[in-house]
Amino acid sequence: MKPPTLLLVLAALLSTTSAGQEIQYRQRIQLPLRDDAFRQPRAVVADLHANEIFVCDTFDHRIGIFDGQGYFEYLIPGGDRFRSPIDLAVDPEGYLLVLGFFGGRKSFTVLDFDGQLLETVELQDLPSEIDQVDLQSLALSPDGQRVFAVDEDNHRLWISDRQGLVTGWFDFEQGRSEEEIQDLILAHVDVYQDEVLVAAPSDGLVYRFGLDGKSRGYVGFKGTTPCKTAFPVAAALDAEGMILVLDKQRAVFTRWDPRDNRCLDEYMGFGDAPGALYQPGDIALDAVGRVYVAQGFQGRVQVYEGAVPAALPAGATPNTP
Repeated sequence: MKPPTLLLVLAALLSTTSAGQEIQYRQRIQLPLRDDAFRQPRAVVADLHANEIFVCDTFDHRIGIFDGQGYFEYLIPGGDRFRSPIDLAVDPEGYLLVLGFFGGRKSFTVLDFDGQLLETVELQDLPSEIDQVDLQSLALSPDGQRVFAVDEDNHRLWISDRQGLVTGWFDFEQGRSEEEIQDLILAHVDVYQDEVLVAAPSDGLVYRFGLDGKSRGYVGFKGTTPCKTAFPVAAALDAEGMILVLDKQRAVFTRWDPRDNRCLDEYMGFGDAPGALYQPGDIALDAVGRVYVAQGFQGRVQVYEGAVPAALPAGATPNTP
């Protein structure tokens, strides 16, 4: 359903900036051929080690790679290697962990920096009460040694090594009633520095964890009015320790101070004009303060500039402009 144009234009004009950090629309990431476009860019990832941007185009079974300026570099087609990439993470050496389908099963597919398949990985040594998992998002620790994966079936955050051996987890069902469990929805997991962020749209919150899986609380305040989080689906952490939260329902991203769960700024808004958002699905922040937002509507991956950069992982020396 296409939103009303007049409403979109007004929303874009009225809500593209806030009184705090100035973030402005820069451009749209696009593939090199005019008649080719992303059909379902479900995930966007900023590789802070190499200053590259990765886009999972789920419907067309491919991964697009762009430089830090947003210009096209390379396309990894799926086919026999993987299908329907849902999410990915990049390790310090440039190897990709792709969450998608291989041989009809959902698993991690490990690719080298040329897109060649190295292996597939499935979670091992799960608790006895877990029959199967349905992973929908993954991320890596900055050193590339720990995998964090969100399980939609069991409402857990799994922590494993690179071979899939589970070393810990967080159970989001704990302390909830059966009715609350039935309504529980988890979305993306994102890792920046030593902070693990898991968006829970049904709670209107982004939960925070250390790399050891221990809870650090949350940010967000469920609601549909300005500076509230109605349906948060992904998050990012900047070098000042503030958290950007992408809200799919309100079509904005907000900036929060986790020390007192205070909303600092709100950006963009509902619309189809350049820079405006419509049902956005993922967000990423790079090392020079560019924000990338992916959405299925019109296959857009939009770039914004002026944000506080993400902090670089130890040892990272990307070629940033």
